Amino acid sequence: MSAQKFLNKATIEFGKRIFGPKLRKEPTTLKESYAKFKYYQTSHHKYGLLEHDRMWDGDKKVSEAVRRLRISEPEVYDERGFRISRSINFDLKKMYLPQDEWTTYENDVPYLQPFLDEIEREQAETKHWKKVLG
Repeated sequence: MSAQKFLNKATIEFGKRIFGPKLRKEPTTLKESYAKFKYYQTSHHKYGLLEHDRMWDGDKKVSEAVRRLRISEPEVYDERGFRISRSINFDLKKMYLPQDEWTTYENDVPYLQPFLDEIEREQAETKHWKKVLG
């Protein structure tokens, strides 16, 4: 078992609980094929990062989602921190991970999505009640 598979174990299990057993399937449409192509054009997968690891914590929604992740899924939060610190380390050394540890499109888990959706719903509800109550 490679180190990458071990490090992302909690993240992948969390993704399977939320999104089902098949996180991403092979692209069947042109739009899905383009999304996969665009995914591999960036270099974040060569550092072992997931797409949601690249989200900026300066955004209020993202920082709140990360806070909720830390409370509800601490193992996933710890894996996120390790992936980010390891990628910074490799970037400073001008190196990439070995190819067998790169993140694949099919295993990239959008782990912040449930929290971001919940925050969007809460903000919409707050906006609605502010409008209703004046």
